[in-house]
Formats: sequence, structure tokens, C-alpha cells
Amino acid sequence: MQTKKIEEDIIYNSRMSGYCFHITDEKWELDKDVCIYPYKVTRKMPEPMKEGYLQTLAYYASEFSSGYVKAINFIFLKWVNLMSLNVIDDKAIQELNIYLGPVKNYKLKAIKKFITKWRAFNYHGVDKTAIRMLEKINIVSNQTGEAVKRRDPNKGPFTEVEFNMILTTLAELYSENKIESTIYCFILLLATTGRRPLQLTSLKGKDLIKKMDRYYLNIPRVKQKLPFRAEMEMKEIDGNLFKALHFLIEENEKYFELNFHEETCGLRGDIPVFLDIKKVKKCIKLSDIKNKLNSDYFHMRNQKLFRMLKSLSMGKDLKSGRTKNTININARRFRYTLATRLASEGATISVIAKALDHKSISSSGIYIKNVPDNVRDIDSKIGDFLQPLANVFLGIESQINKDKFKEHILQSYALNDNSEKEIKCLTCKNLKPWRIE
Repeated sequence: MQTKKIEEDIIYNSRMSGYCFHITDEKWELDKDVCIYPYKVTRKMPEPMKEGYLQTLAYYASEFSSGYVKAINFIFLKWVNLMSLNVIDDKAIQELNIYLGPVKNYKLKAIKKFITKWRAFNYHGVDKTAIRMLEKINIVSNQTGEAVKRRDPNKGPFTEVEFNMILTTLAELYSENKIESTIYCFILLLATTGRRPLQLTSLKGKDLIKKMDRYYLNIPRVKQKLPFRAEMEMKEIDGNLFKALHFLIEENEKYFELNFHEETCGLRGDIPVFLDIKKVKKCIKLSDIKNKLNSDYFHMRNQKLFRMLKSLSMGKDLKSGRTKNTININARRFRYTLATRLASEGATISVIAKALDHKSISSSGIYIKNVPDNVRDIDSKIGDFLQPLANVFLGIESQINKDKFKEHILQSYALNDNSEKEIKCLTCKNLKPWRIE
């Protein structure tokens, strides 16, 4: 394995354009929302390991999402605080697996990929026994949607009463000029589009479109491993939301013109819908910002909008009928609510997946499975089917219930002798029909 001196003068680019760092910097700014501090990890590593960790992490920062890189750095920080990490071998992997436990075992998947890449780069620090141990460990998938499954009153979907209370209060505050256009538009977008916060904070003025008497929003996709705003999806919105967004965009344009004493005609389409005013103030003249408009630099940080969401709930003291406490308002709950409402209306898994902009339908089924009406229907059907069998085991009218259960089986699997319909399965050479004596 190589042990090299860390090259301090090389500039590394983040995946998000407009952000770069030196490998020895204490803070790596990867995009508007994420900064990581690799030195907190490397200061507890032996000198020969540092190069491998930093070079691999820099590669990840240029190729993968900032959130993914942040998660890896965080796991390593916990790891080096857990034990003396002189080399990553089978024992180190075992220690980490025990620390993560069965609930967080899924995080080993990211670690496995990271140290495999580290070793492929031929840097010191990863022993082959670590890779072998990871091959042996059963790494489970992350269990998503638990709050939806258990209908968590603080983290799961809002009830209809809670949802309507939030939107009614929001409309009243906006009409009385008691809240900013920013938070009003953000909440309405969350409630009606089902999109992730990062998709909404990535919007620019040119994404608002009017065609005839219909209104649309061109929303960036963010979970498809593509560069910033590389792929868009058109979503129809209502007239009221269009007007509110148009007003917010005009406010942003006016701010630019007043701040720089220049017209922004050529830049209007690139000005963010959710604008970070503080970063604009740092620019001395309009030409300073032109190169940064292609990145997320002037887009508002998600955390600022999240704080606005929380302050709305606390400020108006919106109470939940289920918990009698203040409603916990966050972006994810709006997505859960939209999907749950669609499922209640009979939407298919593919429709729900499209509404939430999921990459696949694998995680969309939880909404259909957890609709109370669906659960009741399933319980009813299964109950009717199994009740005779349960009675047989309880010794209740055994013969009568045996006959009922046999009849259920015959009808369910089309094995009645008097069936007039031609069933292709019954003529299949591979069929092995049940025999009921």
C-alpha cells in the first residue's frame, strides 16, 4: 500500500458546481446546506491512514450527494471515537457492527462501498479481512416509512382535521400580512406537490410557467444522481399558488435591482424562488453573482425554512386532537399526508410513486397497506374465509364448519365440479390440483 504526503495545494471540486476545497481544509463546504469537518476524523487516525480517508472522501464529494458524504463522515467520526482505529480490519468491522446494532445495520452498506473504493485506490488503511468480514455480515435494508406504518401522531401523516387547520391558519395569516410570502409559498408547495424540500428550494424564476389558462411549475428532480437541475418534471398548480409564487419572484427581482441599482432583465429567470438574502448582500456588484447563479449558492438553506415551519406551529399554538400538544409541522409529514390521502382515494402504487417523485414503487406500497379502510376490508375478507376453520379448532359444529371451509377452498381456487368457465390453469400440464376427501 502507498503512504503519501498529503498534497495541500490541490483544489478539489464538490459535486455541486461553485464549491471547492483543499483536502487539508478543516471545513469542506459541499453545497448550500452541507458542510463537513473531516479533520475531526483524521485527527484520531494514525498518519498513514489520513491520506486514504481524505482522498476517498474527496472523491465521494465530487461524485455523490452532499448528504451521502456527510453521513459517511459522521459514521467514521463515531467509529474513531468508539475505538482506536489504527487499521480497518475484521475486528474493526465487528466493533462497528455491534455499535450500530440491528436497527442501524443498514449503514454498513455505505461503509462497505467506501472502504472498498479506499482499498481500490491503493492507499494504506484498509485490510482485506475487513472486506471479507463485510461479505459475511447480513446487511439489512433501511426500514423506511415506519412513522406511516404506525400512524405516529408526531411524525406520521396529518389527520384531515390537522391538515385543514394548518392550511386555514396559513391562509388567514397570509391575508393579514402576518407571515412572509416565502413560508406561505413553501408550505403550499409542500402540501400540494408532495416534493422534497431540496426540490422546492432549487426552484428558479423561470420554472413558473403559464400556458393559456393553466399554470405549471417545472420542478427539479434530486434523487436520480444527476447534476443540479439537470432533469425537470412539469407539475400543474392552481391559480392561487401561481399568483403567490409570481409575487414572491417579483419581490426577489426588486431586491436585486434595489441592491445593485441595475435592472435584472437578463437574470430574472435564474434568480431563485427561495432567495438567501444574506448571500446577496455579500456581493458588491451584480456581475459578482452571475457565475454563481448556475449553482445553488443563492438558494435558501433548507434549515432556515424548517425553522420557519416550526415557528409557525409554535407561534399559533396549533393543537393536535390526538396528542393535545402543539402539532409538529415538518416537510416530511406533508409528503406522508399527500400520499396517504391519495391511497384513501384509491390511487394505485404507481400513481403514488409518481406523485412523490419516487425512483421506484418499492417504498410507495406502505401508504396503501396502511389505509384504515383497506385494512378493514382485508380483515373482513380473511375473517370470513378463516372463521369456519377457527370454529373447527374450537370444536364448534365441527362437521358443518369443515364443510363450509371446504366450500370456501373449492370456490376460491375454482375447483368446483360444476364450473362452466374454461380455466386455462386447470388444463396446464404443471397443475397439481388439491384433493379434498
